[in-house]
Amino acid sequence: MMTQNKKTSKKLAIHGGTPVRTTPLPSWPQYDEEIDAAIQVLRSGKHARQSGSYVSQFEEAFAAYFGVKYAIAVSSGTAAIHVALAALGVGPGDDVINTAHCFIGTATPVVHCGAVPIFADIDPRTFNIDPVSVRQKITPYTKAIVPVHLNGCPADLDSLLEIARQNHLFIVEDAAQAHGATYNGRLVGTFGEMGCFSFWEDKIISTAGEGGMIITNDEHLAKRAKMIHHHGELRRDGDYYQGERLYYHPFLGYNFRMTEVQGAIGLVQLKKIPTYITLRRRNAHLLSQRLRDIEGVIPPYEPDNVTHVFYKYILKLDRKVIQLPAVDVAKAISAEGIPATRRYPTPLHQQPVFVEKRGFGNTNAPFVEPWYKGQVSYGSGLPVAESLPNDLIMIRMNPLLSEEDIEDIACAIQKVISFFISQESHSLH
Repeated sequence: MMTQNKKTSKKLAIHGGTPVRTTPLPSWPQYDEEIDAAIQVLRSGKHARQSGSYVSQFEEAFAAYFGVKYAIAVSSGTAAIHVALAALGVGPGDDVINTAHCFIGTATPVVHCGAVPIFADIDPRTFNIDPVSVRQKITPYTKAIVPVHLNGCPADLDSLLEIARQNHLFIVEDAAQAHGATYNGRLVGTFGEMGCFSFWEDKIISTAGEGGMIITNDEHLAKRAKMIHHHGELRRDGDYYQGERLYYHPFLGYNFRMTEVQGAIGLVQLKKIPTYITLRRRNAHLLSQRLRDIEGVIPPYEPDNVTHVFYKYILKLDRKVIQLPAVDVAKAISAEGIPATRRYPTPLHQQPVFVEKRGFGNTNAPFVEPWYKGQVSYGSGLPVAESLPNDLIMIRMNPLLSEEDIEDIACAIQKVISFFISQESHSLH
């Protein structure tokens, strides 16, 4: 057990004590040359990708970074998944297997394609989708699996790819939280038919609030994705945004384009991925080392064959030691000046939109016949995903944290956990 210092020996701030920290942690993201890049675009008068070149440059640079042939920039990570699934032909009558523990944006694109999400349980150590559960959830109507590399930790791709191969299923990787993470030495997002990324405000890299990217090595899928994200429009001679515009639309599409300002910012941000990852991993490992001997908390698990990029730092409460609900622990840590919350407290298969099968308009489409001939029910049956959120606490992790910031985070956690363990111990006697 660590020797407690003066920061961990006082009354909890939530009970009127002095907080560990009284100044905010460094905010994320912070832009410098990105601002100049955005101003240059604004002054150019070329703000849409049809008239400018920055989005195309960003796509080319992103594809090169990931070692793939094609990259398609879109308006968000959710749009990326939607476009990818649509390009693969997912539609009414199909179902797609998703994780139950994640942001809803990984599952709603399935519904927007007219298909049905089927939720699988999760691994209790990585919190990623459990391949054993995935195998159990496959139906005659299953067309794809969408594994999420949650919190920056790659999913078990070997097992998932084998399941997909055996059952003739597509893999669309949701790497929205895992830019630069690797599995067996290879960048995630490059294993499945298509890989999807988000550049939302606090992601590993960001493009001024929103943005996303799809990557693939399949020329046919890339062409379809380009058309789908731009109103299903066909371009002349494959030169997507040059020459005469045909206004010719072979199939259904959407307006999911990225702006030139986002493309210019993305170009600058992309160059910083290696540095950002190095600093995130350093900070996360420093915190884990500091917390390793603190009774009551379990630092994030990092499999040997992955590079975890720690988009979020997720603590797990050790239920052999502390029984207090995670929400109460998080509130107490936050009161100490260290923002902390639960992680996805309501699993996706218990969200009202799915439990009540709220579909298009005022109907249950696409969850029921005649759209879907299978039987799907939500609300229960995934024990790990249902119990785990009450054990998890999210701590913000970013490259700008100093060693002093990490020490404050550790001190706040130690102070809170030690107090509640002592309280629970006293209540037993």
